[in-house]
Parts: sequence; C-alpha cells; structure tokens
Amino acid sequence: MRSGISAHVWLAALVFAAATAVSRPAAADDRQECLNGSKETAAATIAACTRAIESGDYDDSDLSNLYHQRGYAWSWTNLADCVDRALKDYTEAIRLEPKAVGSLLNRSHIYNRRHDYDRAIADVNRAFEGGLSDYGKRVGYDERGYAYQVKGDIDRAIADYTDSIQLNANNYFALTGRGSAYHAKGDLDRAIADHDQVIALYPKYALPYYNRCLVYREKGDLDRVIADCSQAIALYPQYRDAYYYRGYAYQAKGDVDRAIADYDQMIALDPNDSDARSSRANAYLSKSDFRRYIADFGQGQALSWLIIIVTLVVVWLYCRTGIQARGRQSGRTMIEMCEQELVEMRHRNVALEKIAAALENAQSIAETTSMIRQ
Repeated sequence: MRSGISAHVWLAALVFAAATAVSRPAAADDRQECLNGSKETAAATIAACTRAIESGDYDDSDLSNLYHQRGYAWSWTNLADCVDRALKDYTEAIRLEPKAVGSLLNRSHIYNRRHDYDRAIADVNRAFEGGLSDYGKRVGYDERGYAYQVKGDIDRAIADYTDSIQLNANNYFALTGRGSAYHAKGDLDRAIADHDQVIALYPKYALPYYNRCLVYREKGDLDRVIADCSQAIALYPQYRDAYYYRGYAYQAKGDVDRAIADYDQMIALDPNDSDARSSRANAYLSKSDFRRYIADFGQGQALSWLIIIVTLVVVWLYCRTGIQARGRQSGRTMIEMCEQELVEMRHRNVALEKIAAALENAQSIAETTSMIRQ
C-alpha cells in the first residue's frame, strides 16, 4: 500500500514538473521572440508579444517593454487600425513606466501624424526629462522641431533642427526642415544653403530640388526655378507640384506654350486637378484662346468673367466714341441689348461659344462701333 501511494505521489510530481518545465520556458521564449522580432516576422512577433503580455509573468518595466515592442511591431503591418493599436500600446507602456522614452518618442511621432502637435511636443519634453541617448535626442529634436514648425513657431523649430544637426551633420530630415523654416522666416540664403547640403548628400532625392525651387521663386530667379523643377521631375516624373511651379515660371517668362505643356502633364496625372485647369485657363487667356479658356475655367465661372469683359469693352468703346445725346442713347441701347442677350445665352450651351467667337474677333467690335458713329 505504501509503495502504491508513493508511486502515485511520484507520478503527480512528475506531471507537475513537466507542466512547469513546459510553461515557464514557453513564456520566456515568447518574451525573447517579442523583443527580437523583425518586419519579416511581424505577425509572429505580435503574437509572441501578446502571449507574453497575457501570461501574467511580467510587470512594471518588463511589461512596459513588451507593450512598446508590440506597439512598434504594428507599424510593420498593413492593418487599417495599426496606428490606433500602436498608440494604445505606447500609452500603456508609458502608464507602466512613465520614463519609457522610446514609447514617448514613438507616440510623439503618431501625434505629429495626427496633427496633435501640442501632445507631440509634450511627449518629447517628457522624453528629454527621462534621459536620452544621442540618437534619441536627434529623434526628439526632429519631432519637436517639426511640431513647432507646423504650429508657426519658426525660431523654436530652427533651434531644434540645429541641435539635431549638431549631433549628426548629415541629418537630411533636420536639414530639410530647417531649410523650409528659414524660407518661412524670409532668410532665403540660409534656406538655399540647407537645401544645397541635402542635395549634396542625396543628389537623387527629388524633394530638396523642389524645396529649393520655391526659394528661388521667392527671389525671382525664374531660370533656377525651371532648372530645379526640371531636375525634380527627372527624378520623379509624377511630381505634380514641380510641374506646377515650372509652368508658373515658364508663363512668367512669357513662354506660354511650355507652361501649357506642364499644366497638361498635371492634368494627365490627375484629370480633376483644379489648380492645373485654372492655371492652364489663364495661360490660354493670355494667348486670346477663349474657347480653350472657357473649357478649362468652367462654363459658369467663364460666363461670369466674360460678361464682365464684354460689358467693360462695350463701355470703353462707348466712352471712346464721344457721341452726344443721340449717340449716348444709342450706346445705352446697345448695352441693354448686350445684357439681354447675355441673360438669354445663360440658358443654352451655345452661349459660351458665341461669346468666345465674339471676343476672338475684336475687329467686328470695331466695325460695329464705326457703324454706330455713322
């Protein structure tokens, strides 16, 4: 009997030991898999982090690290709510460990993306208070500088970007941000210098060429605007804004056909681009191509503007005639007739074609004036 009881107890002890041997290392393995995860194993990493978090074996800073790692792992996925999940995990990590500087910096980045700039700044400030490595300081300066810049606090933005650049002279994000901040402040030469440095570091990067073209536009250097926009387009043929400002520069130089060609490219990229159509309409108007102007500008707006133009032309012609009493009466009759005709023309699609044809043939207006004077 005693030997039977002993065998039973021994068997139970073996079962308990086996269960312990399986559960504890499994939890430890989950923690390691979570902390050592990679983008290639995102799903497995998140699963391991979740198991470790739910195991109940970790608390305080250890549990905070698990939440932080899972928060970061969400960024490796394409889930529609991955940012929401990351924000929730970073917030939990910070609750467990108020000096979780990595989670504070990552959460500040999310706040910046969501245009919640005050919270982004607050998180960076807390991260600095918690102590940061040089790399962490760079991230903090970049995030806070960006938030200050968007808020319009340009001097603080420049100060943060400068501190970041002092830690890494080749920090293209800080150089790009500071260049744009100098531009906003009106310090155009310093803006160009920063964009020059980014271009020297990354000559195949389209953005600094575009940013520099904006500064040259401010300086009135249209040739350099065209050169920088052309380089940006060569590097990124879908660069919509580069086409826009190159078109602007061409048009300002009087090269209307090239301007229209650039606006054409914008519309090819996006047929509903209202900026491109409006700019092309103005270019057509400068060429007296009223039909195409109307097509781009929109019938309603074009009709309103053309009514004003026709009325002003008629009034100008009337004033030029110098006709006295009977002539003035004839002039008033003509204006009334034009206004009545334009009211009626609003109700049929041929209205714009008639107005465009009339404007394209200015000579006919002169001939009509001559007939009135006779």
